[in-house]
Amino acid sequence: MYRQSVTIAAKQGIHTRPAALLVQQAKQFPCDIIVYCNGKQASAKSLYRLQTLSLAHGTEIEVSATGDQAEQAVTSLCRFIANMD
Repeated sequence: MYRQSVTIAAKQGIHTRPAALLVQQAKQFPCDIIVYCNGKQASAKSLYRLQTLSLAHGTEIEVSATGDQAEQAVTSLCRFIANMD
């Protein structure tokens, strides 16, 4: 398992459109990827589940992955989240 924390940079948070882009990026990796926020968790590969996390600007979240390419997946998604505009 590989984990990393990241702060949501997007001023509007991760709403539907950026969440869809995040899901698209997560689906490029064969591992299981989970996003943790305020005591809740959701698969990074599920748009519906991600939207239940209330991913607001400035919120620190944790991304974890298990399986093949776990470290690459977490690093890539955290960089994506940190650079969202």
